[in-house]
Amino acid sequence: MKLVELIRGMDMKIDLTKETISMLDKTLDEKIAYINQETWINYPLAQNTLNQFENILKHEQGKTRVTSVLLVGSPNNGKTSILQRFIDLHPSYDLFATNPEKLTKEFFEKYNATGIPLIYIVSPSEPSETRLYGEILKSINTPFKESESVSRKQYLVEYYLGILNVEMLIIDEIHNILSGSVARQKQMLNAIKNLSNNLKIPIILSGTKDALRAVSTDTQISSRFRPAYLTKWKMDKNYVNLLATILTTLPLSKESDILNPKTAQEILNISDGNIGDIIGLLKKATIYALKNNKEKITIDEIKNCGYSSTANTKQYEALLDI
Repeated sequence: MKLVELIRGMDMKIDLTKETISMLDKTLDEKIAYINQETWINYPLAQNTLNQFENILKHEQGKTRVTSVLLVGSPNNGKTSILQRFIDLHPSYDLFATNPEKLTKEFFEKYNATGIPLIYIVSPSEPSETRLYGEILKSINTPFKESESVSRKQYLVEYYLGILNVEMLIIDEIHNILSGSVARQKQMLNAIKNLSNNLKIPIILSGTKDALRAVSTDTQISSRFRPAYLTKWKMDKNYVNLLATILTTLPLSKESDILNPKTAQEILNISDGNIGDIIGLLKKATIYALKNNKEKITIDEIKNCGYSSTANTKQYEALLDI
């Protein structure tokens, strides 16, 4: 089915969210601040990925051989946003503060009163076991000395993650390990594997497609991490629905004209199919329209707002020394 027929066959009535409606009477500066806020946009692939994370979180803890996940996607295609959403769904808890009436001896014997379910770190820029442990300790505000031995840092990590009832470790930008030698890469991957084995918790690794190359260097590692792919967007029903969903979050009083084949394709071309650039482009086009006293976005705002996508930025990397 051609896109024009697809769009005509879909009910594309756009209803702004209640929060967005409340912004229509605000000042320009208030609208711009609202547009620039980070907003979770749900879509089928993101929800499927979150469901996969949830399943592993619930069913893999405590196993002798824990299955984990390797999240793979292009830069600016939603990896970190999905990870942050998952973290937001599993906040830290302190039952001392929220349920003081339950604090009995029996309660402490049977239940965990405080905890940080998920720990998030960015992989060190160079593969290093000691730097990996250091990043984890910093994420939980644990005092330690940089000069301490690797074994001491490993002990501190496993001790504190245990008493804080950590259920999953998330390591973003795992492709960073490729900046080191093969020996260093294997050393760090073994450290990650050992943490999962010793703590009996799943781990999420996240990175670009280069992360697949990094993890595949060790068969014992690659067999434990199931790949989850965030593919680029293409011209189909899900893409059109995504555009419609984003429009519900933009404080424009008139109906925008982007759900047509020409404009939808232009957005796809500029963004290179990356959701981060799709959202960024529509936000900038909205701000451009508002600054020009317009209450909708069309192909003109898309072309003239001056958005620079991740793909366009890469095209100019060769000119950085000029």
